[in-house]
Amino acid sequence: MDNGGYKKNRGLILLIALAGMSAYLLPYFRGYYYDAYLAYFGITDFQMGVLGSAYGALTLVGYCLGGWVADRAPLKIVVPGSLIITGAVGLILLTKPAFPIHVAVYCIWGLTTILTFWNPLMKVLRALNHADEQARGYALFDMGRGVLNFASGIAIMAGFTAACRAVGDANGMSGLIVFYCLEAIIVGVICYFALRNKLPDFKKEAKEKNSNFGKEVLRALKMPTTWMLVIIMFTTYGVIVSYPYVVPYCTAAFGMSAALAGIMGYAAQGFRFAGCWIGGQIADRKGLSAMMLADIALMAIGVFGLLFTPKSMAFMWLLVVSIGILCMFMYSAQALHYAIMEEGEYPLEVMGAATFIITPLGYGAESIMPMFNGWCLSHFEGISGYRYMFVGYIILLAIGAAACIVFRSLTKERRQKLAEMRKAESK
Repeated sequence: MDNGGYKKNRGLILLIALAGMSAYLLPYFRGYYYDAYLAYFGITDFQMGVLGSAYGALTLVGYCLGGWVADRAPLKIVVPGSLIITGAVGLILLTKPAFPIHVAVYCIWGLTTILTFWNPLMKVLRALNHADEQARGYALFDMGRGVLNFASGIAIMAGFTAACRAVGDANGMSGLIVFYCLEAIIVGVICYFALRNKLPDFKKEAKEKNSNFGKEVLRALKMPTTWMLVIIMFTTYGVIVSYPYVVPYCTAAFGMSAALAGIMGYAAQGFRFAGCWIGGQIADRKGLSAMMLADIALMAIGVFGLLFTPKSMAFMWLLVVSIGILCMFMYSAQALHYAIMEEGEYPLEVMGAATFIITPLGYGAESIMPMFNGWCLSHFEGISGYRYMFVGYIILLAIGAAACIVFRSLTKERRQKLAEMRKAESK
């Protein structure tokens, strides 16, 4: 089924980016409005932590089983349906429920935003782009999600502040919850109508090929490329999720004001736009794994810059350049996490079997890196802790680069075929 590829589906990919943003507003908005959330529901800091732990535990289940859903469930139903259920369940919070029900809401979100949403969404993205357009498609998605998240975050924060002044904090929080819930529901409905005639019947194709999910998982487990992709995802994502530590490092090492350091944190979204666009364009012309290798090398250069820039405001320009390089190419790498699968032997209809392994292990960095970072800062005083952290990132990226080189050696034939496809299309 040819659905037109990247050029005809750019608007739909941006809609998918909006869906990718909307699904996670509800589970995470408690962190952006922390004190207001505590006051509205009358809960403690410990209970707030329990909500996050409940959500996190169910996301782990979702990452493990999401691949099965991606290969066996109708994507045009589960992706929109997940958004609609996420929004509908969120409306329960308006009743200020008892804490066990509050926890149950986050548990349900852990399933509807990961198990039935994330891996299926990644498969939808792959289906909307031709084999030689994967990088641009995933890059547009990640770029769009970042820009939408940044712009909407500022607008919603301003609206929430104004509402609280006008009608009080409690009514302002109620309005915020209603807004997030309705956004998820409305975007889900729009996605259903947008996707219903755009996606092939993957379940039917799998049956025609006599495909069995368990056998496909075993096949993926035996493929060396699968483990290289796990290492690439883990090492690059480990640095990506550690980026928030750059902000306090700027304050501690350079005497930067909290406001200026915060601006540096927000600037990451601007660099994200540039990095995704540049990475997507180059990857589809020069090769997905080639761009990933370049991303890893440039991320390492950015970390080296953070580590060795002289600790003086006179060298602020070098710090900004280092942060810019790191941000641009870590988001470029993130946009390629699933696109690079096109260079492996992973047919679209059984992509879920591979992500059944790759996603939970690769994204496992989100659980491990905070512990590593916290250990460094608690065991070494001052900026020494940050130095050990950055050295750890460089080691991670070196491992990722080695895995990428091995992956390229294993996929030489497939990469040649893709190069021939790009050459033929450019004529």
